[in-house]
Amino acid sequence: MLTLVAATMLSMAAMKADPMDDARKAFNNCMIETHNKGITDKLSPSSFTKAADEACMTERTTYRDILIKSERSYGSSQKDAEKFANEEVQMIVDSVVTSFNENVENGAKLTPEK
Repeated sequence: MLTLVAATMLSMAAMKADPMDDARKAFNNCMIETHNKGITDKLSPSSFTKAADEACMTERTTYRDILIKSERSYGSSQKDAEKFANEEVQMIVDSVVTSFNENVENGAKLTPEK
């Protein structure tokens, strides 16, 4: 039993952070913070959409760049990798905008990922 616990602890220690997932979480959590601030500030849906399009540029760029690099490593062309990355980034933005539109009336906030 002790050996199993020790082996599990060693394998967990050996696991490395996933840069792509870390970048996705950072971007998603930044967008969630933008959502929650928009709820607190009682932004209109159109004002929030504009704010969401301009939010989290550092995190957005980092995530997009990692996605492009990953897609290129699988043999995608630069153009296809950029298209895929842009779509993935836009899906997060669209999800947060949709959540805002659903939550603006009741003031509900989103919970960041851990």
